[in-house]
Amino acid sequence: MFAQKSLNFAEMLTYEYVQEGQKKEFSVYLDRKSSTWLFTNADSFGGTADGVEFVVAYPNGKYFVCGTDDVGQKFCQTFDSPLARKNTVKISGKALGKSRVFGQNKYGWPTFKGQLYQLNAGRMTQELYAAIVSFDCRPLYAYNSLLGIEHYLPVFQQIDYPSYLPKNQLILSEQSPLNLTLLSISPTEYFINLSEYKRIK
Repeated sequence: MFAQKSLNFAEMLTYEYVQEGQKKEFSVYLDRKSSTWLFTNADSFGGTADGVEFVVAYPNGKYFVCGTDDVGQKFCQTFDSPLARKNTVKISGKALGKSRVFGQNKYGWPTFKGQLYQLNAGRMTQELYAAIVSFDCRPLYAYNSLLGIEHYLPVFQQIDYPSYLPKNQLILSEQSPLNLTLLSISPTEYFINLSEYKRIK
């Protein structure tokens, strides 16, 4: 059984990225107080994750991949990511002295002021804008590193960011072929009830 059956996500982060020359959007849900993230098939996987309804990502490295099987049984499969628990103290790289505001809007939604960094990630060098936030971003970055998953998020695939960024650094823009950029962080009300799902290993 699940310790926490009912979950409420009050914010949605929406990014824009470029894939095969086309602009696309990618959204994830956040409970800021607990640093719990939600990835849905429609908003996060572009409707391509057959059989998956959503993924719950916790800051302790636990992931629940939940959906419905061929006979209509609702299930949550458990995964674990040591990468999501990695404690990186400071950014691996240097600040380049530029700042920029992301998420500007006319609705009064929050915005982020990001600093431009040159990130040294092993053999790769990546320029990105990041901002210090009050929540843990590692569950978002580490999902694609899970062993045994069938469906991957379209972004954060090239670098294992928790190895090079502190947990409170939110990536706002990535100077990569995807040209990932945060468009907005907006208020929402998204509820899920885990008690409807059978937990499997």
